[in-house]
Amino acid sequence: MERNQELEDYIKEYRKERKERKMGRLSAYVQKLSPSFLENMDVLVREQERRQKEEKGEPVKYVFLCRLMSSYYTESYDAVLGLGSVKLYLDEKKSQVFWKPAPVYEGIDRDMGDVEKLIRKKYIRLQESELFHIKRKLLEDDWDLLQEGFRILSGKASQRMGDGILETDEEVLFLCGDYMERLKIIGNWERDGMTERE
Repeated sequence: MERNQELEDYIKEYRKERKERKMGRLSAYVQKLSPSFLENMDVLVREQERRQKEEKGEPVKYVFLCRLMSSYYTESYDAVLGLGSVKLYLDEKKSQVFWKPAPVYEGIDRDMGDVEKLIRKKYIRLQESELFHIKRKLLEDDWDLLQEGFRILSGKASQRMGDGILETDEEVLFLCGDYMERLKIIGNWERDGMTERE
């Protein structure tokens, strides 16, 4: 564990520069993510409208984006995008889809090659588990980028929700985090508009 921390410290500057570079291109990432995001939002909204009509579903309270930690192991980089009532995880009528925000994770193998070269300048022997630990750190940085993208895209999502017959709570909260964990609020939508939160 100590060595993992040592490696993290060694690439701290690389991670900082990489993250700044990617955040600087946030609007380009959002533009690439937007079509698939909105397509999935349309699917979720239609499904919730149907459930509310046929199954007496509750009004939508949450729009959530959850990271799947298992996707790091499978390298699918899937996330869960969903709509749910005030019950959130306990809502049996929530709607969820797997969403692959591929543009955010493009170049991860190239970046890993760069960081491995950097690390090997100081550390001759590296174990696969150490490289995987470093890759997870880079993916966490990418997750931060994706959450910022979701913050921007949530404004478009709120328009989709307001366009149809979808029943919503007075205030709809936009949440991000790890699946089945405590999620953080990144924005809220009321009938008169969208508000971002830190």
